[in-house]
Amino acid sequence: MKQEFEDERREVLSAVERIADAGLVAGSSGNVSRRITTPDGDLIAITASSVPYHRFTLADVLVVDFDIEPVVGDGIPSSESLTHVAMYRERPDVGAVVHTHSLHASAFAVAGKPIPAVLDEQVVILGGAIEVAAYASSASEELARRAVEALGERAAVLLRQHGVVGVGRQLEEAVAVVELVERVAQVQALAGMLGGAVELPAEVVARERQVYRMLHGFGPE
Repeated sequence: MKQEFEDERREVLSAVERIADAGLVAGSSGNVSRRITTPDGDLIAITASSVPYHRFTLADVLVVDFDIEPVVGDGIPSSESLTHVAMYRERPDVGAVVHTHSLHASAFAVAGKPIPAVLDEQVVILGGAIEVAAYASSASEELARRAVEALGERAAVLLRQHGVVGVGRQLEEAVAVVELVERVAQVQALAGMLGGAVELPAEVVARERQVYRMLHGFGPE
């Protein structure tokens, strides 16, 4: 009997509902996935392409392999599947990827401006400043490569002219990452109206990065 991975797909559906309710996506923008580890190799439960969130169902969560070949479901997987796969290949610690188009964070992405380390929780949870990946066409291998490069070992990256990608060990963590990115972007934007945000002292960032690295199993720098 063919395995349907219903529990893993329901996790993805729940994450979709959460980011939609939080206003981090609109229409059918953005995408969500989680890694599925099997004895025969890793798979991905990922959202289908071009399905509006207001009518998203379990049937719209597909399972594919790392070559984007279908395992479960009949839809077309997210157009950004290549970026999701690249994140999983490069970062064995990553178990989930969430891509959003949240308003303030996307504004930084469009402006090509990274978000410096201005909040303690930003460093401890995200790993530091949120960098901007160089522009590449949506759904391209080049975008996937540049996103992975700009992400590094951190938990979030801005995609130039596009939006945000957040990663986590589990889906709940990845969703929390993109929620925090939007909050940090809002704080940074508002601080700009008050004369500009003051970055955390370098020694504080270094200390808090060690906490992030320890939590994610990277070891000391």
